[in-house]
Amino acid sequence: MRSRRTRRRSAVAVRGAATLGQRIRAVRQSRGMTQRDLASGACSISFVSMVEHDLVRPSLATMRILAERLGRPLSQFFDEGPVPGPHLRMQHAEALLRQHRFAEALDAFIAVSTPRNAADHARRELGAGQALAGLRRFEEAQAHLRTAVARAAVSGDPEMIAAAANALGFLAFRKRRFSEAQEIFQGAFQRLRSSGLQHTEVYGKLLANLGRVFVELGLPAQALEYFREASETLVAAGDPFHLGLLYFNVGVAWERQQSFDRARESLQKAAELFAIHENVRLLGMVKRSLGMLHLERGELAAARADLETSLRLAGQSGDDEGTAQTLVELARLRARDGDAAGAQRAAEDAATLAARIHDEAEVARAKAALADALGAAGKWDDAAVRYQEAVVAFQALGMTGEVVRVCRDLGFLWMRLEKPEQAAHWFAQAFALQGPPTAWPAGHTP
Repeated sequence: MRSRRTRRRSAVAVRGAATLGQRIRAVRQSRGMTQRDLASGACSISFVSMVEHDLVRPSLATMRILAERLGRPLSQFFDEGPVPGPHLRMQHAEALLRQHRFAEALDAFIAVSTPRNAADHARRELGAGQALAGLRRFEEAQAHLRTAVARAAVSGDPEMIAAAANALGFLAFRKRRFSEAQEIFQGAFQRLRSSGLQHTEVYGKLLANLGRVFVELGLPAQALEYFREASETLVAAGDPFHLGLLYFNVGVAWERQQSFDRARESLQKAAELFAIHENVRLLGMVKRSLGMLHLERGELAAARADLETSLRLAGQSGDDEGTAQTLVELARLRARDGDAAGAQRAAEDAATLAARIHDEAEVARAKAALADALGAAGKWDDAAVRYQEAVVAFQALGMTGEVVRVCRDLGFLWMRLEKPEQAAHWFAQAFALQGPPTAWPAGHTP
């Protein structure tokens, strides 16, 4: 048995530790526990390891369990010790950002004292901009990210320059400016290639984000090539968060290719990695995609279960964008299940929420879902109007895949009304948009 003096020294060490992860590790080791002992039944060993290295921040509920297992009051781990330096503060803020705890991350980045060198200044502005983008405060996010780009240029660090450009491109993606995002991503990864930095983690992130753009542009086959190349770097980097995002996006691309088994496999891998991070928002996103997968396969009961879980998780994490997206899918499900009134309510709720958060793409999807609901109610003329409004909106956003889908729906609607000429027109529109793929960017070979 350890002496009272030894136990006292351990307690002092814990209180004086600079980070939460260091405090947890000190107590665990002082009690002779392994990470497996601490994790068992509460979370994964990988999660405990990431907590101890301050790569993730546990939720309060998980922290209560860990504190109980460690035989310490919860307050002991949050007692104020010496004020951590800027580097540790930055790590803490970045851990919160990876978990999509955007409001907390923003506060943490703001709390970092102004760095003395350009690279650290860029890193702080980059984090604050990403947190603001997550909160959909896009104008503020853009200001911070432009500062990050400028400070990164002063630093001369090509990886930091690429990371800042990647965040700026993803902001354009979040704003549904897909052509702008594609241009930014391609420029950044070409600069990395010319610098001989094709094997860096930021290079993999750029390729993954380019793949996401191609999915939204209705080119999943090209997207899968970008994802394949991105995986070579991201798997080697071993970052569970970005691997989870990669698996998710690969799953979406396979679903668009109608390869449902491959899609499910990738989405389930993503769910496992997001569970390690306790990232409720991203778990909700995966559940929504699994629900969409079931819906495409006609598995309505399974689709309903996943979509209702997704809606609950989106509400729990304050994800308005995710809530709108899931409501659209629930509207499609209810229309297909013959619940026209329920489908219309869900579509209208989605449209209202999407308009409030200024998400043009989701407003267009809600219009298409409302058309499905009107069709289920036998209001064919009204449905045709909504479908055509959705086509115009998707065309303006350059979302070719969505245009094709809605044009097909219009074609089937007119066939049902026994108007073959109108049906032929919309089927021809869909067919024309599925022509030869766009050229690969210069210097990129799939």
